[in-house]
Amino acid sequence: VMGAGVIAGFGLWGSMFPIDTIKSKIQADSLSKPQFKGTLDCLKRSLAVEGHAGLWRGVTAALWRAIPVNAAIFVAVEGTRQLLAESEDTVDQFVANMSGSSSTAAAV
Repeated sequence: VMGAGVIAGFGLWGSMFPIDTIKSKIQADSLSKPQFKGTLDCLKRSLAVEGHAGLWRGVTAALWRAIPVNAAIFVAVEGTRQLLAESEDTVDQFVANMSGSSSTAAAV
């Protein structure tokens, strides 16, 4: 499960990192005197100044961060799914008992 989380994290950052880089540059831009006119302008200028490598600056740190984060998320989701599956019969029985006692009380 942890390995699947790591692979999912790598897939996410591997596919989205250049887009995230452009988003971050626009967010960091000045509001009063913006350097970029929009998303495509930011992309064009970034490619002109830094080349394609500039879109990937910092990807190594993001991938290292993805290892524990996504592994933990997958473990938490699977653990929760197992707990819910184990307690499903108990919850169903509780609801049935509550429904049964409500109808009995209403009939009296």
